[in-house]
Amino acid sequence: NIALVQTGEFQECLWASQYPEVQKSCFLARVCQHIPPKKCVFHRVAPIQQEGPTCGFVTISMFLGGSPAADELFQEAKNRGFSAMGEMFSAANLMEILQVQTSFLGKCHLFEGNLNCDEIRNALQSEACLIVPYDSDVNHSPCLRRGHKAHWALVIGYLIDENEQFHVIARQGKSRLLGIWPLSTLAESNGNLIEFSQPKQHQGVDFILPPGGIAGPHGLCQRAIIIHGGFQENQFHFIN
Repeated sequence: NIALVQTGEFQECLWASQYPEVQKSCFLARVCQHIPPKKCVFHRVAPIQQEGPTCGFVTISMFLGGSPAADELFQEAKNRGFSAMGEMFSAANLMEILQVQTSFLGKCHLFEGNLNCDEIRNALQSEACLIVPYDSDVNHSPCLRRGHKAHWALVIGYLIDENEQFHVIARQGKSRLLGIWPLSTLAESNGNLIEFSQPKQHQGVDFILPPGGIAGPHGLCQRAIIIHGGFQENQFHFIN
């Protein structure tokens, strides 16, 4: 049974009907509703729901297939002095946690700069994944809140629509839905992470910030982790 998204008297995003999750996310994002994309490529990664402010560790756990669990990764970060309650405000420190996992068989490096660039597009088109901090809106898509809603996403693929717009396909820990966002929108959100805001539900907690804050060289602003390798071949899917 393939769940098709129906609106009125017609069906939309039928090009993705063999991938109901992609079909639903494209419908919700109003992407390629009637015309198939020129290319849609993604890794099959199972979603993991986060508990507490552990979104960064959830992205690593998702990439590694659920083991280690996010809580184990958090404990390791806590032991290293990187996190107090699960928060991660340093892309470099999160990358260090990924690199020391024995189950991580790929290679990664820290990207610095505007995500909307050839280096990022070429990496994704070479089957790389990204771990990206951004401001999360109420529907978990990228927004501009100056870092007050900082969140982490695992970018697992890309889609090029009929107008040549480059979109990322992403997972994050607050929803089981795939995110399909313009790379330019994610890049703008990533570049606006300039100040920390104490979460209302965690007043009085001393979160650990890197030297220079989230806008500094060890923080989140215009930072991402590029990951090459570490996936099995049968986890990669092409549409078109």
